Amino acid sequence: MGFSVSISAEIAAQKERLFLWVPVCFGLGIVLYFALMAEPVYWAGFAGIAAVLPFVSHYHKKQHDDAAHFIAYLLSAAIFLAACGFTAAQAGTGFYGTPILEKKIGPVRVVGQIEHIEKLGGNEGSRIVLRNVSLERVERAPKKIRVKFRKDENLKAGDTISALVSLDSPSMAVLPYAYDFRRHLFFDGIGGVGFAYSGAEIIDSKPANDLFFENLRTWIDSKIIARAGPVTSGIMSALITGQRGAIADEDEEAMRDSGLYHLLSISGTHVCMVAGVLFFFVRLFLALSPWVALHWPIKKIAAGAALAGAAFYVFLAGAEVPAVRALMMTGLIMAAIMLDRSPFSLRLIAFAALIVLLLAPHSLIGVSFQMSFAAVAALICFFDSIRPWWMKWYSRAGFVRKSMMYLIATLLTSLIAGGMTGLFSLYHFQAFSLYGVLANMIAVPLTGFIIMPAAIVSLILMPFGAEGFALDLMEWGTLWMVAIAHWTAGLDGAVLRVSQWPQVTFAFIAMGVVLFLLWRGWAGKGVAVLLVGVGLVFAAFHTPYDVMISGTGKLVGVRQGGEVYVSSGRGEKFAAENWLRLNGSGEKKAKTFKDAPDIACDDDGCRIVMYGQNVLLAKTLKAYAEDCGWADVIVSPIPLKKKECPDARVLNLYDFKDKGAHGVNLRHGIEITSVKDVAGNRPWTKSVIRPHKGH
Repeated sequence: MGFSVSISAEIAAQKERLFLWVPVCFGLGIVLYFALMAEPVYWAGFAGIAAVLPFVSHYHKKQHDDAAHFIAYLLSAAIFLAACGFTAAQAGTGFYGTPILEKKIGPVRVVGQIEHIEKLGGNEGSRIVLRNVSLERVERAPKKIRVKFRKDENLKAGDTISALVSLDSPSMAVLPYAYDFRRHLFFDGIGGVGFAYSGAEIIDSKPANDLFFENLRTWIDSKIIARAGPVTSGIMSALITGQRGAIADEDEEAMRDSGLYHLLSISGTHVCMVAGVLFFFVRLFLALSPWVALHWPIKKIAAGAALAGAAFYVFLAGAEVPAVRALMMTGLIMAAIMLDRSPFSLRLIAFAALIVLLLAPHSLIGVSFQMSFAAVAALICFFDSIRPWWMKWYSRAGFVRKSMMYLIATLLTSLIAGGMTGLFSLYHFQAFSLYGVLANMIAVPLTGFIIMPAAIVSLILMPFGAEGFALDLMEWGTLWMVAIAHWTAGLDGAVLRVSQWPQVTFAFIAMGVVLFLLWRGWAGKGVAVLLVGVGLVFAAFHTPYDVMISGTGKLVGVRQGGEVYVSSGRGEKFAAENWLRLNGSGEKKAKTFKDAPDIACDDDGCRIVMYGQNVLLAKTLKAYAEDCGWADVIVSPIPLKKKECPDARVLNLYDFKDKGAHGVNLRHGIEITSVKDVAGNRPWTKSVIRPHKGH
């Protein structure tokens, strides 16, 4: 009896939190859409909405009659919201997506308008995104293409240029269930990537009003490069304009391994710092005049100025998902200040999540959305629970105690945000910084009190050409931040690495995190912890692929004794580096077959024996003919006649062209999975643009 009463009390306690589950149910519809193996008919989502809407209306009127009606109302409303999310995701695919090149083309003449320029630093040139594209020998071009130019051309956004380029379709995932690069670029509207053979010829240089912030970023980057050194200029640009292309690889890796990489991605930390600095100084400036302080609502004016400055900063930095989420939350916080309301609540983050998912449904499957919302929700939950105790201590505190409380708050923030995002980091990046709290304890105050205030001052002074001292101060702080990152990353055992986790692990972790944060009462939170634990058990028993084959079939990787060995140390380095990461290796470069104990190679191919299975890497038809009877699995980058070797599982050139990279498990028989097998037949997996034959 007592148990049933307790359960009833738990359920009753959730009535005040029903709105928090609105974006969750909406997101479930988005997840369902992306989980499908084939594109649904265009009216599927609308049919779901129409089918369930009468039930929502019916049970909404009867929800107060009894518990059964209330539960029916909740279920119908959840299904309705999921159908809305499904419809939004399908509409978003049509709105954001693009046709994709079928195969490599070039040299080909391209004409297009520059939408985005990313400096790569050093002598690497620039990556340029072109829109309004026309391609020689192609009738239907992608919405956008991305081209690397070897030299900085002093171009600006809005210029229409012509160049001779080589283009290919965006690469698919390097292994099944790995990060889908093609899907990411598809939703960015980019259907072809490549490099330029020649410099860009400017055809038209009319200014484009919608590219104001893009040109402003380019101008600011030039100011930073002219003043700062090569080590710091890339990071300073990332902090001000969101451009990370010029950051040195070793510095980027150190920031990631130290747990400070979030400082390079414009998110809630930066937007709150900008808003906080502006709020403080605007209010301080207005308070210098007693008459203004007495007759004007300076706190509300400062909140409005802080919001305007934060919005400018977000659009300057490219308005990516974490920054937009932070801006919406900052806007609601500042609005609450202006309305004399409490600015912090889970309702605020639920509202922000719903708006982001409505505007960009595909952001749900991105790591930025998942980590940023999880971290902020966890922080709000924790600090809301300790608010009475915290405010009691703070109201009686002097300078010393307030300083100590600030340090404690920084420590708790790093622990909670780091712990909450750590599970997502292990799933997406196979790594977690064990000393991230230590690094953030030092670097976040440095960023908040020196680097970002100096960045704001430099932006204010740049139009007058007086930004020099502010950029110097920012560079000094940036040098210390980089030093902290390298020191922390260099500590023994700084990074926990794991092999690729299965999707079922992510599903249980996501359900557990959402339930833990949104459920009121310890019974639900206990179930949430159990769900996360079940997910981790699946991860513990998951076995990585024994054999990995790239999307061209030319590179083969073998996992033996926890090490990854590749067939070549020269080609397809990007795939090899990602295989190392997916297998939980901290090595920078994979070992080759000649270092492997159970791999024998000659000029025609390689023999691999694993778990009682014989794998042949056939480089020539001679190897295929000679070892056909020996092999259980045959992998070859050349065309083969499979009928000539009926007893073996044969993967050849056509399999890789059609299905992309493959993973092979040999421990319990032969299990072969391709990228296409798990990605399905979706708009982002199709290549639909074919060049004309001939001239």
